[in-house]
Amino acid sequence: MSQLEIEILLTAGLILALYWFLLRPRIEKSGRKRDMENLKIGDEVLTTAGFLGTVREIHIPETGPVQVVIDFGNGVVVNALASAIAQRVAEGQTVFSKQVTHTEEKRG
Repeated sequence: MSQLEIEILLTAGLILALYWFLLRPRIEKSGRKRDMENLKIGDEVLTTAGFLGTVREIHIPETGPVQVVIDFGNGVVVNALASAIAQRVAEGQTVFSKQVTHTEEKRG
């Protein structure tokens, strides 16, 4: 291998390392923050632990992780980090929303 090839490989490696350790985490963090900004009170979510619940409160501090209050129904309300939310689910999928729907049908 010639000196020029080694220098090109080292330069490419340095650029790749800078991207991997400096730029990629910032890009991912901004993507997650954007997803959490789209999260609304009343959204039905699936947590990373597999629990279905409804978002009741969202707290976005200046520093630190976004925190949410999730209602799992039957009086079970939990404070969690927004990173514990795996995804939103279709409306009407949580036990709490089904209870509200059945209660509204009985009243109507």
